Amino acid sequence: MLPLLQRMPFQIFEKPDASQNIVLYIVIGVVLAGVGLWAFLHKPPSMKPGHYSRRLLHKRARRLKLSKVQVHFLETIIRQIKFVDPLRALENNTALDRLLRQAMHYLQQKDELSESDKEVYKSMIYDLKQHIEANLDASKVIATTSLLPLHAHMTIRSLLGSFPTQIISNIPEGLGLLCPHSSDPEKRHPWPKGEELSLMFVRDDGAIFSYKTHVLSYKTIGGNIAVFTEHVKNLKQVQKRHTKRRDIGKPAVCYLVNIVESKVRRKVTRQAVVNTAQKHLGTLQDISAGGCSMQLHSPLPAGSLVKLDFETSHGQPVSVYGKVKGITAVSKRGIVHIQFTSVSRHNLNEIREYVYEYANPDKRFSAMDDADSDSEFSHPQAARNFGHGGASGL
Repeated sequence: MLPLLQRMPFQIFEKPDASQNIVLYIVIGVVLAGVGLWAFLHKPPSMKPGHYSRRLLHKRARRLKLSKVQVHFLETIIRQIKFVDPLRALENNTALDRLLRQAMHYLQQKDELSESDKEVYKSMIYDLKQHIEANLDASKVIATTSLLPLHAHMTIRSLLGSFPTQIISNIPEGLGLLCPHSSDPEKRHPWPKGEELSLMFVRDDGAIFSYKTHVLSYKTIGGNIAVFTEHVKNLKQVQKRHTKRRDIGKPAVCYLVNIVESKVRRKVTRQAVVNTAQKHLGTLQDISAGGCSMQLHSPLPAGSLVKLDFETSHGQPVSVYGKVKGITAVSKRGIVHIQFTSVSRHNLNEIREYVYEYANPDKRFSAMDDADSDSEFSHPQAARNFGHGGASGL
């Protein structure tokens, strides 16, 4: 058969053209390059300390709305402390706390940095925590309002307005809230039974929940009138508070701040003056980087400008300026809710240090490898490049 085919005067198969071979080789090359690129992009990151996929890290950073400066600072931290699995820190609060606690401990060991440069870096570490925690998109659900703790602060919203309150009773039949006084002197209770109310509260982790319920009844508890509302199931988080709060229970001194106007020719200037003669003693209930709640014997009216002096549990003195945003009446006393308006970087770091507890790292973090002396943290100029100011003034 083979000799017969060789003697045939024509070809059964056409001889391939040179240009067709070139096209074929190009197609094969493109396919192989595509497979190689896919394998490279989907290669699992090395678990060696400090190794990670920069592409995935930048992708998660964009999802969390981190700025370019924040991403660069985050990568600097990862390199310096050689953190294992840094990608997880952008999707899990526990891993994020481990990363930033190690970064804070590493920073404290840098004796060559000035105190002002350290304050800048501390502030950036807390900014990262605050920003990432506020933008993590893990949805939260509370099974039922019967699980809410006593003394938790809430806000009642109705047609009559918005009223700060707190939980003073939680029984299977309903949730008891401290009832505000009725604006109508002829009515003992502000809302009739069955009226719909909107309730809002914030958990310790900053998650904000809001839901609608109805008035069940009124009862007197410990000399206070409580409005009982229906329990609600499957509460979903509606948003997240920008700053985390933490209970503190420390004594504090509150001074009124007066705005004094002076006129020189036609120019009028306004200056905030602390009135040391009007001093109020009280107890801080909770605190965050953005504000606090304080129990006072004689509550100050909403809108008052104040200066607060107190100490954290670590004995660090702190002074801040703020504005009274609301008041919750409790028995013969009142809890004022204060929004901070002016805080120095050092004092803001002291508050965040108390809230996040990053200054006292776990003993497991104390044996980290020291980086080279020429590390990015060792240059004061780098700290100044990342610097930013404190809260705005009064």
